[in-house]
Amino acid sequence: MSSLTTMSRLLLRSPLLWGTGVAFCFFSLVQRGVIRDEYVVRYLAGHWVEYIEVGLFCIGLSSLAMKLLSTIRQKKSLADCSLPAAPSGGQHPSEADGLQRQVLGPLTGERAYLPKRLRDGLDFVIRTGKADDLEDHLKYLADVDGARAHASYGLVRFIVWAIPIMGFLGTVIGITVAIANLSPTELENISGVVAGLGTAFDTTATALGLSMVLMFTQFVIERIEQGLLDQVDEQAWDSLAGRFQTDGIADGSALAVARLGDAVGKSSARLIEAQTQSWQELQGVASNSLESMFGGLGERLQETLSGSLDETLGSWKESLVEAHRVLANERDGRWENAGQTMADAAIAFEKQQVAVATQSAALEKVVAMLREIVSMEQKLESNLNAVTASGRFEEAIISLSAATQLLAARSPVLAGSQQALLAEDDSPIEKVA
Repeated sequence: MSSLTTMSRLLLRSPLLWGTGVAFCFFSLVQRGVIRDEYVVRYLAGHWVEYIEVGLFCIGLSSLAMKLLSTIRQKKSLADCSLPAAPSGGQHPSEADGLQRQVLGPLTGERAYLPKRLRDGLDFVIRTGKADDLEDHLKYLADVDGARAHASYGLVRFIVWAIPIMGFLGTVIGITVAIANLSPTELENISGVVAGLGTAFDTTATALGLSMVLMFTQFVIERIEQGLLDQVDEQAWDSLAGRFQTDGIADGSALAVARLGDAVGKSSARLIEAQTQSWQELQGVASNSLESMFGGLGERLQETLSGSLDETLGSWKESLVEAHRVLANERDGRWENAGQTMADAAIAFEKQQVAVATQSAALEKVVAMLREIVSMEQKLESNLNAVTASGRFEEAIISLSAATQLLAARSPVLAGSQQALLAEDDSPIEKVA
């Protein structure tokens, strides 16, 4: 009796049975004329390949519908499957057996994720006799459930792959049959061949459309189931993680400290949030007050600064005008002094030029006289030589004396030179005498 019940449940939960039944009902309605739409009949029941495509589509859609119903039922029952709160000091691993019996409730016959996760986690504690690696085992169970959920869509993925293949197969078969039936005697009736080819391509269009519907539906249901798995992971972790005493903390003190730290952290977070909100409100009020205060202060400050700046700028203007006047007077006086000094310098320069010209003329005269003296000395020397040679030395002395007097009369400047020359000439005369 138990095996019969199990088999009947499996049959009722089989997507093959439900999909085949839905396809049979659909084609029955089409054959009896209840469904008479032209396009429905053409694309869904116009060829035997389309019958297979629609049948596969109904099976895949039934599988997805059953997945969706199971997911919704499990989401609604998450609150019903929970463990009692753990004591403050934690539970001994030996109490896991009693907790496992509490999990076996209304979801015992269901292949639900949360009850199975809790039972498997508690079974790990029972088998090992400790809970040191329970958190790692929970992560492993989460991965197993994820792989299980992914594998449950294997039939749908196969149908999504098989439907387009059947469509292409129907097209190939239709083209082959149309070409095989084509003969030279039937060339005039080419319209029938074209109609057959059109029907053959309809299978591919139907296959692609049905595959797209299945793929989209699968995507939506997978996302819903993944959300369920996330909730299961969170609830299982909250129920079992840190619940039992470990070997290092058998007295439960460390666990109590951890729970206390968690509570303190949550309280601190709430306090910080409330403080942040208060600071935001205070900031708003202070901002408004500061805006009003600084608005009036700015106006008063502007007025005060405007008056002070006007007075300061006026005084600065007067000071600059006075300084400019004084500098202008000083500049004019300096320019006058400089002009007078330059005029005096010009007059002195002119006088200096006249003196230099006079000195130049005198120097020229002196040079000319010096040249005459040199020539006279040369003549005198030659005369002396001649006198000495002729024996008329005394006459030469007298002539020389006369020439010297003549030169002294011409240039008083050469008087000193004459006397010196006479002095020099006297000695030889005395020597000669």
